[in-house]
Amino acid sequence: LYGSTYLPRKFKVAVTVPGDNSVDLLTQDIGLVLFSDPSGRPQGCNVYVGGGMGRTHNKEETFARTADPLGYVAHDHVLDLVQAIAALQRDHGDRQQRRHARMKYLIHDRGIAWFKQELGRYFAHPIRGLRNEPPSRLADYLGWHRQAPGRWFVGLPLLCGRIAGEQKAGLRRLVDTFKLEIRITPNQDLLLCNIGTGQRATLVQELACIGFATPEAPPLLARHAIACPALPLCGLAVTEAERVLPDVLDRLDRQFRRIGIEKPVLVRMTGCPNGCARPYMAEIGLVGSGVNQYQLWLGGTPNLSRLAEPYLERMPLDTLEITLEPLLQAWHAGGGRRSFGDFVVKQGREQVSAMLAAAAAPA
Repeated sequence: LYGSTYLPRKFKVAVTVPGDNSVDLLTQDIGLVLFSDPSGRPQGCNVYVGGGMGRTHNKEETFARTADPLGYVAHDHVLDLVQAIAALQRDHGDRQQRRHARMKYLIHDRGIAWFKQELGRYFAHPIRGLRNEPPSRLADYLGWHRQAPGRWFVGLPLLCGRIAGEQKAGLRRLVDTFKLEIRITPNQDLLLCNIGTGQRATLVQELACIGFATPEAPPLLARHAIACPALPLCGLAVTEAERVLPDVLDRLDRQFRRIGIEKPVLVRMTGCPNGCARPYMAEIGLVGSGVNQYQLWLGGTPNLSRLAEPYLERMPLDTLEITLEPLLQAWHAGGGRRSFGDFVVKQGREQVSAMLAAAAAPA
């Protein structure tokens, strides 16, 4: 398929099932939603194309983008379609400008109508309209779940996927002792799988001993928060992300408690604009723009279905609570019935900008 040319840039494919958006489907070059019949036999896929998070500060020609719906294809033709899309990107993707090489820019520049028409040269089977999907949610599978008759799995929360010390050694011992299989989720949590019914009670006790007494109930803000590794592990980072995220979440949690907010908000943080932790889909996105300074993105959704928007270019991290206070107070005063991201969008850019400006004004 690639021949001697390969693809002009990275190319990401994610697969999920209807209603489960744990894979951040709309941020992928290709997103596949697999439909099955009641007995589990695959029927076909809804296909989405052209998502991507990477961008560069002060380069407006680079931007985050959510994928467009392409249509539904029968299961027998899914692989052919994926290969056809990759071949189209191989032949038409920009090979002159690296920042412009992802498939999202090809679709943005040429349009989804052109993309569908051109795809007909590579793919001979019908692409129908999308099948109806239930409302999607950010599933995380934390806690205990039935995997199959007589089998269970348990999801363990790990902030940013980090685990060390006695907890790491204890998990290794349990995996070796009980011969468990491991899955790592897109939210960077851990699933221990293929647990027999007879093993479950023992594992509940063992997990409690190493700090997982209530894996189904991590702190609200930490449950879905992600940060990229940033400093000192990434040469592209301009400031901190993963190492400071626990403190950022603790600060926000204290602020929420003081205001009286008891609802979760999706927070994501990166040390540069490349977007590896997918901050542009968050309700509160912090994107490194200088030493201890961050762009503030607001207005994503808890189920990862809408891009956030940038509101501040260089917010010192020390001013995070002061900056967000008027918005959070207004959200709470309105009853908090909507998600925080929906509240931001409903208020409108002018009103939200005014609240942020008021917070930044000297007393």
